[in-house]
Parts: sequence; structure tokens; C-alpha cells
Amino acid sequence: MNQPETIEEELAIIAEALEAGIDPFPPKREESRMIRTGLGWFMIIIIFSWVSQLLYRSV
Repeated sequence: MNQPETIEEELAIIAEALEAGIDPFPPKREESRMIRTGLGWFMIIIIFSWVSQLLYRSV
């Protein structure tokens, strides 16, 4: 499907989506705090691993 070139084409696409029962503008999902915390700990472990490997090679 090509990108609409005019506002009228875009409004027609939105109207078709609404008629089909599709919400073209769904609400944003809230970010999970658990996922952010897990990713943060994973990054800390990876950085700690890199630093320890670097220190081990320099000794």
C-alpha cells in the first residue's frame, strides 16, 4: 500500500479502518517497571563482565 499523498486520501483510509472496527490510534501501553529493572541489571552484569575481563588481561 502506498503512502497517502493528500489529506483526503488519509482521511478515507482512517474512515475505512473505523468501519472495519480497527482503532487507528490505539492507546499507548504503559511501560513495565519490571522489564526496565531487568534490563538495567542485565546491562550492569555485562559491563561488570567486560571490566573484569579487561582487568584480568592487564594483570
